[in-house]
Amino acid sequence: MAIVKKKAAATEPSAEAFIDAAPDGKKAIKTAGRKSIISVSIAPEMLAKVDAWAKARGMSRAAAISFAISNLD
Repeated sequence: MAIVKKKAAATEPSAEAFIDAAPDGKKAIKTAGRKSIISVSIAPEMLAKVDAWAKARGMSRAAAISFAISNLD
């Protein structure tokens, strides 16, 4: 009978890699051109105010939020 070396078991991904792969895990920031794409939760009343403010100025919601953030100084 020949002596046969057992194949090494497939290595399991680390716990950190497993957690990072989860839907709410750490993810790379997505970008579109020079801008980052983010997800934000906001109360419906606040969103309505942002939308009304943006519409009155002919701006998109994203432009209105970016404008407001740029004036936080």
